[in-house]
Amino acid sequence: MSFLGEQSLTRRRFAAGVWTAGLWVEGAAVDSTFLGSVQPLKGKDRQVLEEGVRQRDGRKVYCDRGTLLTADQHSGTSADHVLIGSLEFVVMHVDDSHPLLPHDRAFLVRLQEAGP
Repeated sequence: MSFLGEQSLTRRRFAAGVWTAGLWVEGAAVDSTFLGSVQPLKGKDRQVLEEGVRQRDGRKVYCDRGTLLTADQHSGTSADHVLIGSLEFVVMHVDDSHPLLPHDRAFLVRLQEAGP
């Protein structure tokens, strides 16, 4: 599927972390590219984000279904990171409830501002 204003973006996906000698060790990161349309994150879109990150620098990315993932505590995987220019964003929410077109709308928050 092709999106208006589509560009090549970098996705950083992390393998599941493990406990080693009582310490949590993050999984290795693997970078890959995907096509997506980057849009500003405005008003109503921000309501799906947690309260502490709603006012932070954010973007939404339209991409093929299943391209971006949020964190999964059960499997121990971190959320995907997306590089947009020189800035790194973390995926906070993915909305795939669009019956007419099979795509995802991912909400991202700038990593340096994502908080603990």
